[in-house]
Amino acid sequence: MQLNRVVLPSRFHTKTATKLLASEAEIKKINDTAWQVRLIKHDITFFWPSEPDHNLYFSIEQEFSSNNPHHYTTTPIHLSKNSTIFDVGACEGLFAFRTLRQGLAKRVICFEPSENMASLLKRGTDANGLTNRINIEKSGVGNQTGEARMITGANPDAGHMEYLIDGTTHRDAITATTIDHYCQKNEIELDKNDLIKADAEGADLDVLFGAEDQIRRNSPQIAITTYHVDDHAEKMIMWLREINPEYKLRLKGLSFWTTYPRPVLMQASTL
Repeated sequence: MQLNRVVLPSRFHTKTATKLLASEAEIKKINDTAWQVRLIKHDITFFWPSEPDHNLYFSIEQEFSSNNPHHYTTTPIHLSKNSTIFDVGACEGLFAFRTLRQGLAKRVICFEPSENMASLLKRGTDANGLTNRINIEKSGVGNQTGEARMITGANPDAGHMEYLIDGTTHRDAITATTIDHYCQKNEIELDKNDLIKADAEGADLDVLFGAEDQIRRNSPQIAITTYHVDDHAEKMIMWLREINPEYKLRLKGLSFWTTYPRPVLMQASTL
């Protein structure tokens, strides 16, 4: 799949994705800030904040094609109908909807700091009849609690979370939490059958740091993006081997859209 994306001209992929989106999805404009997308084959509905184009098809493909390196739930990840998933960077909710419909979890806790995307996520949750199985937290996730804002790096793929000093404000500020704090506050204990999934736009390493207690004691499975920052994959591997050497690790894919090729995804499991 990746080889074809690199070798074949981009116009080929654009044309193919446009046709597939048109044939596999029913798209309806709700208003100027919301489009409804129903995936016919999977009978899943989600809502998107701009008019869907070929790029959206690639996001859909990564959820339903196990050949896609961005697909989170391939081996060594093993989930069941009793698993709990923490979905960090839930966006429109397609990952949460898919895993619940496929019987890969009993509940998904979605963290989405964007007010707009959290609203569309809630709309999709209701449309799919999953209100009782999805918790939506309008919060970012990192290695501190409090207020923070996302900073875009030199490249659009290399952002990070900047934490605000107590008492300071910013118009783009979001609420931030850690997985450990959230678990303690809500009396949640993850275990090896559960999953921390994260695509945190450059704050991915911080997500792991903020889950150190759960990772050290309980060994939840992990599926996290590594392509946002050059050295994230290396740092994650070194840190996990120190914190919990029982994990079996897998790196998947290479990003071909970043300045330098980077692994796309890291998975970790003790099962």
